Amino acid sequence: MPSQNRIVDLSRRASRLACIVLALVVRVQAEDASSLRLIPFPKVARLEPGDFSLNRRLILEVSQEQAALLGGQISNELKLAALKPPSLRPLKKAGHLLRLSTKARGTRGDFSFRDGATPEDYTLHIQPDAVTIAAPGPAGLFYGAQTLRQLIRANRQGDRLPCLTIRDWPSIRWRAFQDDLTRGPSSTLENLKLQAALGSGFKLNLFTYYMEYQYAFRKHPVIGPKDGSLTPDELKTLVRYAAPLHLNILGNQQSFGHFTAILAHPEYAALRETPYLLCPTNDATYQLLDDLYSDVIPLLPFPFFNVCCDETDGLGTGPSKPVAEQIGVGALYVRHIRRVHDLVTNKYGKRMMMWGDIILRHPDHLKEIPKDTIMLTWGYDPRDNFENQIVPFAKSGYEFFVCPGVNCWSRVLPHFSAATTNIRNFVRDGARHGAMGVLNTAWDDDGESFNASNWHGFAWGAECSWNASATAPSDFNRRLGAVLFGEKADHFGQAIELLSASGIDGLPNAAFWKIVLAPAAAGGVASAREPWEKIVPPVRAAIRHLEACQKEAIVNADLLDYFIFGARRMELYAQRELDRLEAAVVYRDAVQARPEEAQKLIGQAEASLRRARDAHKQLQERFTELWRRENKPYALDWTLQRYRNALGQYDAILERLAYARSTARAGHFLPTPRDVGLE
Repeated sequence: MPSQNRIVDLSRRASRLACIVLALVVRVQAEDASSLRLIPFPKVARLEPGDFSLNRRLILEVSQEQAALLGGQISNELKLAALKPPSLRPLKKAGHLLRLSTKARGTRGDFSFRDGATPEDYTLHIQPDAVTIAAPGPAGLFYGAQTLRQLIRANRQGDRLPCLTIRDWPSIRWRAFQDDLTRGPSSTLENLKLQAALGSGFKLNLFTYYMEYQYAFRKHPVIGPKDGSLTPDELKTLVRYAAPLHLNILGNQQSFGHFTAILAHPEYAALRETPYLLCPTNDATYQLLDDLYSDVIPLLPFPFFNVCCDETDGLGTGPSKPVAEQIGVGALYVRHIRRVHDLVTNKYGKRMMMWGDIILRHPDHLKEIPKDTIMLTWGYDPRDNFENQIVPFAKSGYEFFVCPGVNCWSRVLPHFSAATTNIRNFVRDGARHGAMGVLNTAWDDDGESFNASNWHGFAWGAECSWNASATAPSDFNRRLGAVLFGEKADHFGQAIELLSASGIDGLPNAAFWKIVLAPAAAGGVASAREPWEKIVPPVRAAIRHLEACQKEAIVNADLLDYFIFGARRMELYAQRELDRLEAAVVYRDAVQARPEEAQKLIGQAEASLRRARDAHKQLQERFTELWRRENKPYALDWTLQRYRNALGQYDAILERLAYARSTARAGHFLPTPRDVGLE
């Protein structure tokens, strides 16, 4: 038998070994926290031994003020997971706390916060017997609850959550996203509410709509189209809906350029500097702006208001030309800005925001802009550095937002790779120079963009603005599908990467609608087919992943319809080129064939082109359905004209092929490929 000392020594060794093993387990678990699928990813996340079972009779303790919203959100998340919702109990202890457990009792854990903690900070602890969230303020408690929802949706193993500790806070104060309501599609109130709910779930705290003319102005009813304008009641409803989500509504109104739709009305012709631009030397300009502001600003409690004033090309070329020649275009621009500032700030009590592109062209006049103005500096290209658009404002003492974009405008789907780089680098440089906010923009320049397909870019903007662009895009893509849709696999992220690598990432709508049925002769058919044959496989693979994601989705599955629609258009863009090449080759052979064989070959050419024609028709019908789901009726008809034009092109050549087939039947010479339109 071993001696007593030997037994003690072995016991000590075993104890030390156990401690080492436990330390290694904790270390591995801490490292594995990076595998959590959360957006934005927390500043500090540490996995700990054990798990918390959700498959029990749970009690949710939260303040009476937060019970309806947070209790409803967490209950719904558990229902989506096929688990029983908790019973709600008012929290007896004061403070911004939430506790989920089997028993109602006092909170436990370390709820200290970092020095300088903001009301948006929070801590989240999951222990085997309780989930507890604490925050310095109601916004932080709300954000902690959003993280818990994501843990239930995207990180649950069966009915269990891993034990962990999260400490989290934002890197940038204001984190905004945008819906363009005035380039054609105008979101319904329900769609605006959906955006608000989605954005707040990603911890965005500012939502803005872009406005030129699609508003039901009380004093100027002729401006806003009846079937496409945001109404005052809708705006008030949106403000009320967003407030409990800790989402502010930032109002705006174009106040210089982008006035084409308004100035087209005869009533406002006298206010034209150009057909696009208000005249800054006409006092009636400022009466009109005052009227427009008076219909909007009183409905908005948020203290900032954006007057835009971007892209004022043509200033000084109309009625203001004599003044511009006397004082300079830059001084004329500043004079207008100061008059607008007087209205917005002195009369309506809002802190003015403005786009910064024009004043950057006139740096000598920058300091003449009132110092309380918030500058919105924007740029959408995938550059490595944006400091030239940031430093002038920072050095001049202006507070500023950096404004990247999801690169959706005039495109079949957003240009994912360009947007990813643009948002990451612009936000990174903004954070480095003290940006007070980020406004991630979306624009509908040609009227074809769907808001739903912007949510890859919006979520990426939320990630970057919360964490100052510290996240790798590939890691983000891995997480997004689980967080946004509740998919188990990684189909959505793979789809985005396939579309980005397709060779037509960010395909312009103009290219899609440039339908050329006659093939290029140079290089032969094989070389003409090659680039299109390379596009089709990755796009089709992306479609399969999107469809698989939709099958797995437990929430927001409708959003995927828009991504699939865009991918189908990308697929058709390449496939129709292959179809028309095939039709051209077959018809060329028909010209040389005997009548009976010629008829068969012409039929094959018709089938190839009809396949492409019918695909456009199907997409037209789907586009109409998806538009009506998101938007009001206004502008749908003229947007659909592009589909009608495409169908007309196909119908014309199919008619000529039908004539050629009848010619072959009669035993006559066939029209040349050029006459038919296939050369």
